[in-house]
Amino acid sequence: MTADLSIPTPIRPEQPYRVGLIGVTGYAFAYYECLSALVADGRAKWAAVTIINPEEAVDQVTKFKELGVPIYSDYRSMLEGEKHSLDWVCIPTGIGSHTRMTIECLKLGLQVLVEKPLAPSLQDVAAIQAAERESGIVVSVGFQHTYLPETWDIKKRLLDGEIGEVKRVDCVGVWPRAQSYYDRNEWSGHLHDGNSWILDSPLNNGLSHMVNLILFWLGERLEDRAELKRVSAELYRSKPVESFDTVRTVGTMESGVEAAILLTHGSMHRIDPEIVITGSKGVFRWRFCGTHTFYVGENSQSFRTPDLIKLRDIMFDAVADHVGGGLARICTTELAKGTCKWVNAVHDICPIQDIASRYRQCVADDAGEVFYVVEDLEYYALRSYYERLSLAEVGAPWAVLPRDREVGDYTEFEGTYSVVPEKKDTSSAISQ
Repeated sequence: MTADLSIPTPIRPEQPYRVGLIGVTGYAFAYYECLSALVADGRAKWAAVTIINPEEAVDQVTKFKELGVPIYSDYRSMLEGEKHSLDWVCIPTGIGSHTRMTIECLKLGLQVLVEKPLAPSLQDVAAIQAAERESGIVVSVGFQHTYLPETWDIKKRLLDGEIGEVKRVDCVGVWPRAQSYYDRNEWSGHLHDGNSWILDSPLNNGLSHMVNLILFWLGERLEDRAELKRVSAELYRSKPVESFDTVRTVGTMESGVEAAILLTHGSMHRIDPEIVITGSKGVFRWRFCGTHTFYVGENSQSFRTPDLIKLRDIMFDAVADHVGGGLARICTTELAKGTCKWVNAVHDICPIQDIASRYRQCVADDAGEVFYVVEDLEYYALRSYYERLSLAEVGAPWAVLPRDREVGDYTEFEGTYSVVPEKKDTSSAISQ
């Protein structure tokens, strides 16, 4: 039965905020833990939960039953059954469900935290933002680094000219992913699930934080992100998946600053992400793990940011403040939109190039995890990063020359090189 979601529910921002959670396993377990901490602090109260796989969530089911929290097998039943008992809904689900879940919550007048990426296409982002305007609610998006005070301090220092005029940005992230990473749900590595675009890739999922940070830091005002004017891309596939697992893309902002990003899940060894912002007077180097450093002349200043677990706690603290009407730095849909535009653009600029089998190998680690990897990919990735050249220009034998396109007026995903499979009904599935 399709629920009537047209009657809005007044927001009641008094603590404890009554929260509903869609999913509790996979990455959603991190949301479960963070919300549990807010509940323990008296800032939130469990109101309802959707669990589609109770056999995999025995401990959580037991806990919710002991607390008397309603458990639903699909999210629409939860929204229909509890719409007058909720203030806030968290959506740590598959990419393809973000748009419809977010919009249905907004129609009920509910605050929303939706996991990154915000949505698979620019059309979806536009639909979410229209629902925001109609409801008067500002959605929070789970690009967790944006919630960190240090992220905003970095932006202020860049705007204040600490490293001079920003000239360019370079980013690399080399994170191996086993086949089990792609087998963990029905959408990982897919372009479309038969009902919605997915466009899963390192650029749009596991390493998408890098894209979001770069666009934020290049924004010309504190609250703004940069706008892309031109994008080049080269996309590669080394694994048995629909989407790409290796990408080099260069975005030129309206300001003229270039940002080159190289990300891959197809390596044998791990190189944690880093972002280097080069200015006329100095350099800022951000590292996913370790210290971040401003270098100006002979002087340097380093600092650290919290680990990932603490980072998520900070995000949930900020969103809780936002739910209550307080002033909080969050990742808005507008800040998240730029990442979606960049992802959409690379898919519409060029097809995915399959890496020939003679350059690939299948290896297993000591735990029996299977990895499809590209020989010497780390070498080519680092040369491309440091020399600021395409993979073909640094000699990768499987690489092709990048293609580029003006994207100043690019407002919709076209699906130029992506095939839409036969539509299927996934209206109540959440694929955590």
